[in-house]
Amino acid sequence: MSPVPIRDLKEEEPKGRNLLLLRSGVTFALLVSAVSVQILEPALSLPGGFQHLYIAVVLSYGWLIARYAFWRGGELPFLFLLLQAVVDVAFVSLIVFATGLYDSVFAFMYIIIILFGSLELYMKGAIIWAALSAVTYVSLLFLQMKGVLVPPGVDPSPIGWSHFLRPSFINSLGFLLTGVLAGILGEDIRAARKRMHERESVLQKLETFHKHVVENIPSGIVTVDTQDRVSLINDTACSILGVGKEEVTGRPVGEVLSGLDLGYERSESLMPRPELVFRRSDGAEIYLGFSSSPMKDADGTVIGSVVIFQDLTPVKQMEERIRIADRLAGVGELAAGLAHEIRNPLASITGSSQMLREVPELSETSRTLLGIIERESTRLNGLISDFLAYAGPTMKNVGPVNMTEVATEIVEAVRAGEAREKDVVLENLATRSFRVEGDAEQLKQVLWNLVRNAVQATPRGGVITVDLFSQIRHRQQYVVITVSDTGKGIEPAIIGKIFNPFFTSKAEGTGLGLAISQRILHYHRGFIEVRSTPGTGSVFSVLLPERREPSGGGDPTSRG
Repeated sequence: MSPVPIRDLKEEEPKGRNLLLLRSGVTFALLVSAVSVQILEPALSLPGGFQHLYIAVVLSYGWLIARYAFWRGGELPFLFLLLQAVVDVAFVSLIVFATGLYDSVFAFMYIIIILFGSLELYMKGAIIWAALSAVTYVSLLFLQMKGVLVPPGVDPSPIGWSHFLRPSFINSLGFLLTGVLAGILGEDIRAARKRMHERESVLQKLETFHKHVVENIPSGIVTVDTQDRVSLINDTACSILGVGKEEVTGRPVGEVLSGLDLGYERSESLMPRPELVFRRSDGAEIYLGFSSSPMKDADGTVIGSVVIFQDLTPVKQMEERIRIADRLAGVGELAAGLAHEIRNPLASITGSSQMLREVPELSETSRTLLGIIERESTRLNGLISDFLAYAGPTMKNVGPVNMTEVATEIVEAVRAGEAREKDVVLENLATRSFRVEGDAEQLKQVLWNLVRNAVQATPRGGVITVDLFSQIRHRQQYVVITVSDTGKGIEPAIIGKIFNPFFTSKAEGTGLGLAISQRILHYHRGFIEVRSTPGTGSVFSVLLPERREPSGGGDPTSRG
């Protein structure tokens, strides 16, 4: 048997199964009728008649079993279907013969098998089954007229030509007309089935296309019903929000996207795309830009809304870094001139005070005042140095820097000093070696500032953790150094100001430590992030482009 296309298999399987069931039903009805008559009305039993009926039942069931074993859900060969036609006609002919042939009331069963033939091969099948039925029926009547065939329980005397011609003509004409009409009906059924399968194919392609578009579009898509409950969410939306499809489907959209208001969107307002700050389940805050519109059916009735959103966090971070770079560029120019103008008179003041100290007759009060001048001049000079470092740090010794070694050196130094004095536990989780390109001394200064700030912010007995790992951000591999503490955290109202120059919440300090660290990272094509929960602690994350080793070595494992 030749291979059958997958589409033909799908089309032929239900048709073949239904025809098997129909033939089984007809055979079973015949069997039940014969047994019932033989048991309940034994006086109607024809000698040998029931034997022929049982033979017909055995023939039908035997053939159905053989066909089921041969049929594998695909289209049967044409010769096999011709054999099916012969079996159908033989089955009905045995019934007609067993019930009197000329006097049989079961000649109508030829019409049933003609209908079966129209379902098998449509017009061609209906004509074949009708022609075979007419030829067989006429042949049986002719043999009965000649006395060759004598049905059981029937007078063996031959019938006349009038008894032969009338039923032969009427039944043959009926069979052929039934075949034509059944063939037309079969062709209509085939055309309808073909159209149905074509529409199913189109719908399946559209469904597949829709699924691929919805699941692969780089934006989050959420559809809600008229009760504002989530009815669909794509994979991108789940990835952005950090949720699973099962846990959000059916929930109110306000619980999934807190802060989202669809009220004005239903009026098809032309307002600019709104934005909101969303806190994920892992505590990370992201910026979402979204738009929504009513979802309507074919009649124009609103059946819900569709919300499309994107993660604007990388854009916001980039905008913030650009603003910082622009601000620092202006500050750098100002600082260079300002430091020059301040340092010159400051040097004169310091030199003059030192010369005055050498005067023998200087009083003790004057010496005290000169000490104050020198001390404050030194402090002011240090402040100017810090300001210049913030405004325009220079990368002098650029090369590969092992950040794991840098972090270990800083941790050991702080652990032996300030952390020990304050009884703060300082843990270093860095085990793998990570390298970046930059100035080692400046990067040490960044980590030194962050670790010392963490120690100062952590109460006695607290824990500070330093960790290093690799992470992909904006399609680039970064080395991430995190410094987390168990201090009191940073208030949301001031967290956006901590990198501003001269801003500090400590009693002592210039407020330039974090500003200088951010500036240094900017020159190293990196950046710094902070997450803080009041009462729990803070996590500062430094991200620097990872240096690719020429040999391609290194552990490919990274944290996403």
